[in-house]
Amino acid sequence: MNVRAVLFVTACVAVAVAAPAPAAAAAKCNMKSLYPPTNTELPWHTIDLDLPPQERWAHVVRPKAKQIHDMIYQVIDLIPAQLRKTLMEHIDAKADEILDAFPAPYGDEIRGIANATGVDVGALILYNMGYEIEGGCTSIVAQNSEGNVFHARNLDFGLGFGWDKANETWALTEKLRPLLFNARVVRNGNTLFNATYYAGFVGLLTGMKTGGFSISVDTRFDNSFWKGLIDFFKGDHSGHFVAFTTRSVMENNATYADALKALTSAKMVGPSYMILGGAEAKQGAIITRSSNESLHLWTLENDLHNKHFYVLETNYDNWVEPPFFDDRRHPAEACLDQLGASGMGFAGLYNTLSAQPNLNLLTTYTTLMHVATGRFEAYVQKCDTHPCTPW
Repeated sequence: MNVRAVLFVTACVAVAVAAPAPAAAAAKCNMKSLYPPTNTELPWHTIDLDLPPQERWAHVVRPKAKQIHDMIYQVIDLIPAQLRKTLMEHIDAKADEILDAFPAPYGDEIRGIANATGVDVGALILYNMGYEIEGGCTSIVAQNSEGNVFHARNLDFGLGFGWDKANETWALTEKLRPLLFNARVVRNGNTLFNATYYAGFVGLLTGMKTGGFSISVDTRFDNSFWKGLIDFFKGDHSGHFVAFTTRSVMENNATYADALKALTSAKMVGPSYMILGGAEAKQGAIITRSSNESLHLWTLENDLHNKHFYVLETNYDNWVEPPFFDDRRHPAEACLDQLGASGMGFAGLYNTLSAQPNLNLLTTYTTLMHVATGRFEAYVQKCDTHPCTPW
């Protein structure tokens, strides 16, 4: 049984009384006109890659030190006491070895965050590995009738990490939202890429290089992750964590074709879905990855030949049906089909991703990207409708 299945069992027990389960036949569009939203756009910070790695994030994380600590320990404190003690002692003892095994400069950046916040470096290591283990998302790359390609994503996180019955919220999700910001990553005084971040996390889950490409990452669940993670802790560092890989690709590749090649060929610690958008018509792809190889490449170009103007990924292989208890795919498709290619753009994508169940109690943000023009917008998301889909 994979991690998400276990978490769903736990979550179902937690919310059985407090919140409704997702409807199995919810393949309809619940979209409303919500764009542009007000008072939810993320703040911007500059991350200067010309600074020493240990100094790059200090101005962002220092004011958020307590919030970062409380968010991480929301997870750690749920681990059974003896296991928690053993796990943290092991990670703390091997912290320098683990950080040195991360591709440079990520280990030193995490050390700098620990110094700036006072948060235990072992806890920050777990945080920076966290998306590999659990996450629920929706990513879309779509082309409008004029040939413009847009990339949008929701990031959902926090399933199973503390259910607040009184407020009907996920405790971890509520602690993540205040950590959100957009990063303008610069080198030699020039913007290299833009990205949406949680403070204290140094990998890349959502980002865009103007004129080049955009990336989002959706968690994929199979049993290969645990083997890869165990091998990593045993000393096999040949595989890389997905968020470090995507950031490296964003920093070091200029074109959509280069990024596609790099993402399909890298050896990973665990599985993932990597969603790629480009600056030109027909440039869009969903890469289904195991730890060792690319299992499937689904391209926007192929879908356009079939008169289909988008590719869409949640957290399940696109060639199989999603489970009835977590079907976000079909409702999103219903909204996109209702819009059609002529209605495709930031407004349509935001409205689609703001419709339940793609907007749910785990959703933290929506990011909208247009690579050709460099337009990049990100908004805090919170489902205030009652009742709201729990995941």
